[in-house]
Amino acid sequence: MRLLLFIYVLWTHAVLADTDAINKILNRSELSKENYSLYIKNISKQNKVFSYNEQKPFNPASVMKLVTTYAGLQLLGPEYQWKTRVLYKGTIKNKHLYGDLIIKGYGDPTLTYADLSEVIEKVQQQGISHIHGNVIFDESFFGELQNQDIIDDKKYRAYNVNPKSFVVNENTINFNFSIKNENINIQAFPEINTLKILNHLKLTDQGCNDWKDSLGYEVETKLNVTEIKFNGRFDKACESRDIDLSVMGIDRLPIALFEKLWKLHGGSIDGEFKNTYQNITNTHTFYEHQSRPLSLVVRDINKYSQNLIARNLLLTILAENNGNPITENEAGRFIKESLMKGKVKLDSLEMDNGAGLSRNAKVNSENLGFLLEKAYTDIYMPEFIASLPNLGIDGTLKSRGKKLSVAKHAYLKTGSIQNVSAIAGYIFDKNNDVKVFVFIANDPKANESSKIQDELIEWTYLN
Repeated sequence: MRLLLFIYVLWTHAVLADTDAINKILNRSELSKENYSLYIKNISKQNKVFSYNEQKPFNPASVMKLVTTYAGLQLLGPEYQWKTRVLYKGTIKNKHLYGDLIIKGYGDPTLTYADLSEVIEKVQQQGISHIHGNVIFDESFFGELQNQDIIDDKKYRAYNVNPKSFVVNENTINFNFSIKNENINIQAFPEINTLKILNHLKLTDQGCNDWKDSLGYEVETKLNVTEIKFNGRFDKACESRDIDLSVMGIDRLPIALFEKLWKLHGGSIDGEFKNTYQNITNTHTFYEHQSRPLSLVVRDINKYSQNLIARNLLLTILAENNGNPITENEAGRFIKESLMKGKVKLDSLEMDNGAGLSRNAKVNSENLGFLLEKAYTDIYMPEFIASLPNLGIDGTLKSRGKKLSVAKHAYLKTGSIQNVSAIAGYIFDKNNDVKVFVFIANDPKANESSKIQDELIEWTYLN
């Protein structure tokens, strides 16, 4: 009896010591105690290490992508590939199509300018070069979507692009800034005739920190020509920098790229370009392009926090399950119901897009911890964990925590919007145990909490 009592006392002191150590770390932060949550569980030993505010819902920002990618692997499978089909109506004779060419998008958010070029080259090689009719973009797979409000006032930034069933290059143009002979050169890729660049940048010698914040741009479309005027400053220390901007309308860019590439490959078009959200019937399939499998695409989503891909994935899950209407809110509800049927605890989940690019999204840290634990025992565990940034090694965590003992031993997804900072995933600790870790802060000081997060992650690895 005395031995059991002695063991219990030792265990109690150890737990209190652990709790005290974590509380000391948390108390060093400037976060209000009601504005953050923490959940740590050793899933190897099935022992909860620490929890605080774990049942209070918070906005997780991009950590919501954990839910989206887990659901995608579960409900679509890692081998899933998006399609883009080229169809036609009419007759084909000697490479002349007397009728309409139809491009039907099935939600592929990874279709690049190079992919579109390959599609067009294959179509022309296989028998259609001259179109005596219209080119129609069929977007009936998602239907006409209501654009969500942008998350901040930077509406041209790539992360604010709204989802679409046919999208090329994530609806962005890449702008490269470089310095030659004391002049700032701006190069757009892909180059488009209907895009005009006005360079009003001033060259400075003050350092390259926060160069994007020093860059100003104004966009105006006149008679089908989009003008982008760059102003502000660009520093000599920057040498060469790139930014992706969505400066052309989400319907205009695919048209401009298709027309350019079709003619570049030697084709001609007599008719007009049109968009439709109604399914076109009585067509003939001519060619089909397939994306990389989802097992690889989820790496882009989580390692590099790709918002548009995550949002299109969420909508694809609903569309492939005959959801109607197709909206991001409906897709979020469908995901919650489907995962809860699979015995994933997500009672607190409020999900209005797959990227976490929202002020309305909510989930508690206990639910996220449970999802991570469930994913670790799942058949698609390797694909899921491999999609997460490895601390100090790659993705959004490549430059973080390199000097910590936990570097290379943690796979974590980060999330950040103004007043929101979150991080969640797996820590493979020094004792070879696996721990799930979730930290979410919704606080005016949240974006300054990364040092506290790193201390908690390091403690979790060492203890």
